[in-house]
Amino acid sequence: MKYTDLGFRAFYHQLVVVPLKDELKPCVKDFPGMKDADHILTYGYIDHDCGLTLEVLALARCDDKGFSIAETNDAVKSMIRVGAVAEDPVLFISDDSGEISKLYAHKIGPLHHYDVSEEIEATRGMRFLDSCRDQYYVDDVLVYLLRDGFDPEGCWVRINGIGERWITGILLNEPYQDFGCHKGEQISFVVRKTENGKVVCCSNGSTDEKQ
Repeated sequence: MKYTDLGFRAFYHQLVVVPLKDELKPCVKDFPGMKDADHILTYGYIDHDCGLTLEVLALARCDDKGFSIAETNDAVKSMIRVGAVAEDPVLFISDDSGEISKLYAHKIGPLHHYDVSEEIEATRGMRFLDSCRDQYYVDDVLVYLLRDGFDPEGCWVRINGIGERWITGILLNEPYQDFGCHKGEQISFVVRKTENGKVVCCSNGSTDEKQ
């Protein structure tokens, strides 16, 4: 199973074991068990600005004898952006009892710093937006600016709230055409379905939540 097959929800707030490939060794070099490890135990969370991220908890080894986890390093914080392992096979560890989470509470607890508003969190559960999302920056969606006399123009928007019938977000790039909105400003957008069934996000560039 890979991130590119499963999507972000399978990793979000989950214990994920990823292969310890050469490219990842620098970020875990200070963790015990490096000599024998072939995997990394991580915890998935979303950084609103940087996307789906894996917090390193400990090194691990998986062989015919089973799965073993090395000691952690309480003094070191390390993370992996999911794009670095998106095509790698991963394993998930069930923690129904909560014992593993308790063991690494000192590493998982501080990740609440990345908690977002209830509105942003709600949009992460909106599966109809998935076809519009960036693969890794899951709070970023492609929004088409539409206005009479202009060509449709796609821009990336970072979601920051929900309106009565719309979603709001910050425009991440400057439109080539003068829609009256600019990079860094908040715009509102709505979700529509095209004649062929494709879901798209659309905006007239309004910054006052009116579509």
